[in-house]
Amino acid sequence: MLTRGGAGRNAPPGSAGPATVPSMSLVFHWGGPRHGEVDDVPAELLVSAVLVYDGPRWFGVYERFQPVQVQDTTQGPAEVWVVRE
Repeated sequence: MLTRGGAGRNAPPGSAGPATVPSMSLVFHWGGPRHGEVDDVPAELLVSAVLVYDGPRWFGVYERFQPVQVQDTTQGPAEVWVVRE
């Protein structure tokens, strides 16, 4: 299950420049148990700066990278979200 929440920081290497894609639904995970995975996330869950995964397979909190970064993936451009530690 995925929920939402609050704020962002640190740049992952190899990320592209700033982007302004408010309806983007592809998320590239940087760090944590989902590192390198790309997921199609419902746009309404991206209104916050925090994604919370509460199982059943993964648990973790990811923050929207600031400034917004986009990573090219095989599924298309994905917004970078960084694990919150």
